[in-house]
Amino acid sequence: MKSLNCTRNVLTHTATMFAGFTLSITPTSAELILLEQFDYTAGPLNDEDNGGLGFDGGWINTGWSRDYEVGIINYANGAGTTINELGGLEFPGLETAGGAISRFGTAGQRVVTRNLSAESQTALTADGTTIWFSVLMGAPSNGNRYGTIIFGTDALMAQQSAPPFPSGNLSVASGQAFGIGCRLDSGGLSIGGSGSPNAVAFIDSDKATIAEGTYLPPITEGGTHHDTSLIIGKIKWSPKGTEDELLLFNITDATGPEPAEEDAIATLVADFDQSNFNVISLWDTGSTIYDELRFGTNFVDVVGPAASGPLTLNIAPNGTDFAFTWNSQDGQPYDLVSSLDLSIPPAEWPVYEGNADILGTTPENTLIIPAPTDPKRFFAIVAKSPLPQQ
Repeated sequence: MKSLNCTRNVLTHTATMFAGFTLSITPTSAELILLEQFDYTAGPLNDEDNGGLGFDGGWINTGWSRDYEVGIINYANGAGTTINELGGLEFPGLETAGGAISRFGTAGQRVVTRNLSAESQTALTADGTTIWFSVLMGAPSNGNRYGTIIFGTDALMAQQSAPPFPSGNLSVASGQAFGIGCRLDSGGLSIGGSGSPNAVAFIDSDKATIAEGTYLPPITEGGTHHDTSLIIGKIKWSPKGTEDELLLFNITDATGPEPAEEDAIATLVADFDQSNFNVISLWDTGSTIYDELRFGTNFVDVVGPAASGPLTLNIAPNGTDFAFTWNSQDGQPYDLVSSLDLSIPPAEWPVYEGNADILGTTPENTLIIPAPTDPKRFFAIVAKSPLPQQ
C-alpha cells in the first residue's frame, strides 16, 4: 500500500440530529511528530531532499565512497525483501510511500543526518513522557556489515580512512543518543554482528553501549538481504538523574496490538539529558536499506492506520434504538464517549454507559444502543492505542 497519511483523526467531525439529540464530533490529530518516507526522485540523497514531517532542512550527507541512494536497490534481488516499483520497502499492514535509501555495496562508509524542527524537538524530549519510533530495515547478508540509526545530540561519524575503521562512532565524545545498531561491536569495526537489531546508546562517549537483540531476521536462500523487519522503539524519558529506558520490538503485523514490554527484543537504560536531542543520523558501511521512519507519542501513530480516510461516525434510527457506525480497523479499541455540555472538551467526555474498548473490525463497526432520553446529548467515538498483549 502506498499513501501518505500524516495524521489520524481520533474524533469524527460529522454533525447529525435525531429525535431531539445532537451528534457533534470534534477532530483531533494524532501525535505523529516525524515522518520520513524518502519519497524523492531516484538518485543520491542530498540536501535538497527535505520532504516529510517535523524536520528543519534537508539531509546532510558526509563520508566517502558510495552515496546513499533513493530508490536504487536493484542489488536486493527480492529474496528477503519486499520492494515496490519505486524502490521502496513494503510490509504487511503498513502504509508506505516513495522509495527507500541504501548504499550500493560495501565500499566506504556514509552518514546522513537531518535536524529536527524546534517544535518536534520539544514534543519528543519532555521528561516523564513516552515516545515511539518505527523504521523498516533490510540488512545485507554479506559479512554482516550493518548500519546504525540514532536519535541524539550529534551525528554519527564517518571516518575519512580505509578499513579497519577507527573506534569512534559519534562525532563528539560528549554526545548522547539512543538508537538501533545491527553490530555487536562497540567500535565500528569493519566486520561484526549477528544481524540482530540491537539497542544502542551513546552515553557521553563516542563509543556505543550495546544491548544485543534476541531477534535475528532470517535470510531467504539466495537472498542478498535478511527479511525486511519493522522495528519499533519505545523510549521512556525520566527526569535528569534517573535512568531513561529504550525498548526495541520486532513487529510482525502492523495492524496488531501494542506490544507488551516483556516482549522487547532488547532493552537498554541510561541517564540522558535528552532536551538537546535534535538530530536523526544514519551510518552504514554496507548495503543496509532504510525506509518509513516515524516518531510519535503513541504506538498507533508510528505504525500508521490500516483503514483509509478519516475516522467518521454516523448515526441512524434502529427501531427504538440508534445505530452508531464508523470506519474501523481490526484489533483497534474504540470508546463511545458522551456529554450534555459542549463547553467540556471532548477529550474529557466520559465513556457512555460502559461502551469502552470496543474492538474494531475492518472495514466498519456498528454499535446499537437504546435511544437516549435526554433532550440533547453529544457523542464522539475515540480511537485508542491497541491493547497490549497479555
